[in-house]
Amino acid sequence: MNKKHIRKEVIAHLTTLKQNEIDALKHSHGIYSDGADLDEESSLGYDDFAQQSQSTESAMNLEFRIKQAEENLEWFKNIQMDDTKGIQEGNVVVTNKVNFVIGLAFKDFQWNQENFVGISTNAPIFEALSGKKEGDHFNFNGIDYTIEEIL
Repeated sequence: MNKKHIRKEVIAHLTTLKQNEIDALKHSHGIYSDGADLDEESSLGYDDFAQQSQSTESAMNLEFRIKQAEENLEWFKNIQMDDTKGIQEGNVVVTNKVNFVIGLAFKDFQWNQENFVGISTNAPIFEALSGKKEGDHFNFNGIDYTIEEIL
């Protein structure tokens, strides 16, 4: 399997996982939104209004997170991937410890029994990766990494 094909499959897997995460956030948003709607015909107490306020705040926070996640995912899907040797958005960086997908923050995930993590270009580890090439070493948070391949 060539490098472009592997990169494409890893990125497709990551975008599916990110979309699943967004869908779960939307589901949670629906639950909190429902909790913010009080039955006005019922007798309401202080606890009911406190719960409504908390549900409303949680729903608003989730709306913001959903919007950000959707924008980030859409931006990531539209990256024009180059075959340059530098590390940039859209690259998959294979190291001796964990593999990085550059451009979309996401928790640890597996693809073909390999461990990956999605990182944004704002992540501190991206600064440690920036300017490196295959065979280079770097240290981040006390962990030594060797870049084995840039896809």
